[in-house]
Amino acid sequence: MNPASRPPVLALTLLTREDCPLCMELREALEIWNAGRYTLAIDFVDVDEDPVLRSQHGARVPVLMLGETEICAGHFDPTRLAGLVPG
Repeated sequence: MNPASRPPVLALTLLTREDCPLCMELREALEIWNAGRYTLAIDFVDVDEDPVLRSQHGARVPVLMLGETEICAGHFDPTRLAGLVPG
């Protein structure tokens, strides 16, 4: 594949916790929305492994982040994400 024809990388962070059904739903919805338009680079962060994140988020997961910007929490918001990424 020609490097110029590869989809751009979209680096996201998903704040999650083990055995979280909403987290799995958000990830699946994100992948369906993406449909190959980006190469997704998702950093999965378990909030229970970081005392600061655990205190900040408590039960409020999943949270999808683009850099320091929160895209959505609980359920995937494709409109918000589309407004934050190019193309």
